[in-house]
Amino acid sequence: MNKYNFYIFLTIFSLSLFAQDKEEIPIEEQRDNKIKALLEIVKKNKDIFVSEDRVRLEKFISLVDEREKLLNSAKNQLAQEIKRNEILEDTFQKNEKVLAELEESLQIKVGVLGELFGVTRQFAGELKSSSENDVTFSEFPERINTLNEIGSIKIHNKENFENLWIAYLSEIASGSEIKKINANITFPDGENQMGEIVRYGLFSATHNRKFLKPEPDLDSFLLLENQPESSILRSIRRHQNSDEYRSAAIDPTRGFLLSLYMDKAGWIERIAQGKSIGFIIILIGIFGLAFSVYKLRLLKQYEEETISESGESITQKMKNAVNKFSNKESQENSLDEIIINFSSKVEWGNNWVKFFAAVAPLLGLLGTVIGMIETFQAITLFGTGDPKQMAGGISQALVTTMLGLIVAAPLLGMFTYLSEKSNTIIQVIEEKASYLLSRK
Repeated sequence: MNKYNFYIFLTIFSLSLFAQDKEEIPIEEQRDNKIKALLEIVKKNKDIFVSEDRVRLEKFISLVDEREKLLNSAKNQLAQEIKRNEILEDTFQKNEKVLAELEESLQIKVGVLGELFGVTRQFAGELKSSSENDVTFSEFPERINTLNEIGSIKIHNKENFENLWIAYLSEIASGSEIKKINANITFPDGENQMGEIVRYGLFSATHNRKFLKPEPDLDSFLLLENQPESSILRSIRRHQNSDEYRSAAIDPTRGFLLSLYMDKAGWIERIAQGKSIGFIIILIGIFGLAFSVYKLRLLKQYEEETISESGESITQKMKNAVNKFSNKESQENSLDEIIINFSSKVEWGNNWVKFFAAVAPLLGLLGTVIGMIETFQAITLFGTGDPKQMAGGISQALVTTMLGLIVAAPLLGMFTYLSEKSNTIIQVIEEKASYLLSRK
């Protein structure tokens, strides 16, 4: 029963109830009326359902025809593919036979030349591996492609042998010459520009007396940010500025030694390895040196004061003290007081310099102890299999010791000089006092 029939039934039922309220109908008549109404509904539903079933049936029959057409088409296509597969299998078997015959014929024709071709491929691979990061990459840009071709083909022709021969000869010739070339240079800040490069055989390349690293992937030479020692750079400069035979430093490992300078720590990085103790030692050294310079200026003033005989000088004060008293004992006491006061001023600060010189190595020893503690902690956690885990503590231990000695040595020298200078000034004052007393 659909929704429409339900509404009809509900309406009839409501009317029957309304009529029953107005006039009571016998039960038999009510039952007959309901049966008749239900019968009408069933007839209407039958007509609707029959028409809907007829539409679905027609649609299903039309789809069956269409599916049969598709099935027949698929069967025809399958039959064609089976035939095509049989043809391809026959062709494959024939080609296998032909290929086997051709390979056998090739082996017969090649004969002893197979070993020659193998050696050619081997030498091409060796030259490629040795020249991939060579300093001559910009002079022979097509060499790598040529060697790749020679190393990949199975049978070589005359041109391949000649190309390999020329590549080896050019490599040998390049290894015995010092040549100036123009190439692209990449600076540490990332800037690229063309510049003149001096190539030393197959070993090194320089620009403006600084070493370069070849970068074939970038088609450029990279200027090393960390250069070798100044003595090595000076040898390069002297060689390039001279018209005579000169010795020049090269990298015989073709870049390996120079690459180590990229990881070499500078002075700032070395100091940073000492951590906070290292910076404290340096701060003490700077403060001690500044204080020593200040003390030197004071001693210079005191020295000038001992020479001068003006009204405010120490010599004039001693003369006034001698002239003030007639008693020799009083004169001596007065001069002793003046000398003691002046000596305390002259000697002031010397012990502070000595203190700075003594504290620096002690702090270095403290850093050494802390570094060794960190090293043993790393050994406890990671064992001794990885030296890098212990390198940090060892670096701190050695760097702080080095900084302590570097700071202590000049400060100790300054203390010695200041002490000698102070004693000399005091001795001059004492001699002047003795001279003044002897005159009375």
